[in-house]
Amino acid sequence: MHFTKFYFTKLKTFLFSKDVLSFLLFLLLAFVFWFINILDKERTTKLTIPLRYSGMPQQFDITESNVEVINIEVKDKGINLFAYSDDKLKSLSIDLTRKFYERGKIVLSNDEIRTRLLKYLLPTTSVLEIKPDSLVLIYERLASKELPVILNAKIETAQQYILSDDITIKPSKITAYGPQRILNKLEGIKTEYIEILDLNKDRQLVAKLIKIKGVRLSDDDVNLNIFAEMFTEKEMLFPVKVINCPPELYVRTFPAQVKVKFNIGLTHYKLVKLSDVKLIINYNDIIKSNAGKQKIQLESKAGYLSNVRIENDEIEYIIERK
Repeated sequence: MHFTKFYFTKLKTFLFSKDVLSFLLFLLLAFVFWFINILDKERTTKLTIPLRYSGMPQQFDITESNVEVINIEVKDKGINLFAYSDDKLKSLSIDLTRKFYERGKIVLSNDEIRTRLLKYLLPTTSVLEIKPDSLVLIYERLASKELPVILNAKIETAQQYILSDDITIKPSKITAYGPQRILNKLEGIKTEYIEILDLNKDRQLVAKLIKIKGVRLSDDDVNLNIFAEMFTEKEMLFPVKVINCPPELYVRTFPAQVKVKFNIGLTHYKLVKLSDVKLIINYNDIIKSNAGKQKIQLESKAGYLSNVRIENDEIEYIIERK
């Protein structure tokens, strides 16, 4: 142990001696001058530049030869080439604005690409080589179809809270552009999955739409408005409507109105209308059962009502001729 400590002390003394520190300082200075000299000399390097096409209407798309990057060899001083590190390279914008036909070809020559590169690169940078040396883009008009947005979500309210209105989606419909064979199979555009638990207040959020290969959407996302508030229970009498009854007959129900209980947000408590709950019995079911009583069906309800319960879901009736 004493032997090791002795040599450690000797090594420490040597490393921090005046001669060694002077040597290290001169070594560092030599490296700095060498590095500066390297940066000041011209060098060549190869760059991969991503392309971003603009100016093409939504109803058109590149269907063939869709080149996404170009590879170039450039020459400049070493210090200037640092500007082209991977994390600093931006996309080169290619403006395709022109008159488009049902189907066509856009050719960008080597000179056109070089002209765009001159605006993209530093003035001191020389372009030695471009691959590919030209761009040939085949485009065609796409079919279009308006589709509803389908919310893909799990939303649960906190205890004693309720969704106080329908969730609004803006825009509620999206225009999809793509080959007709693909559009024919689409019934809607889904949002990415959203999960909200213990909701106890209104929420506004942006939901991204799930991309479909080969299809371009008019919007990338939609705005959601979700409404939540504390609820209470309420009961009201609602009329029962008979559907599919022949015009020469009239079905009279007993009673004409039935009691319905439901949960409702506090702000809507006094705003409930008779049209907010639609109760029906079907004449075709009456004929089939011929039982003197018929089960009441809840056809629809307003979005701000929940847990709707019919107190007595069977009703008596008589059939009369008009």
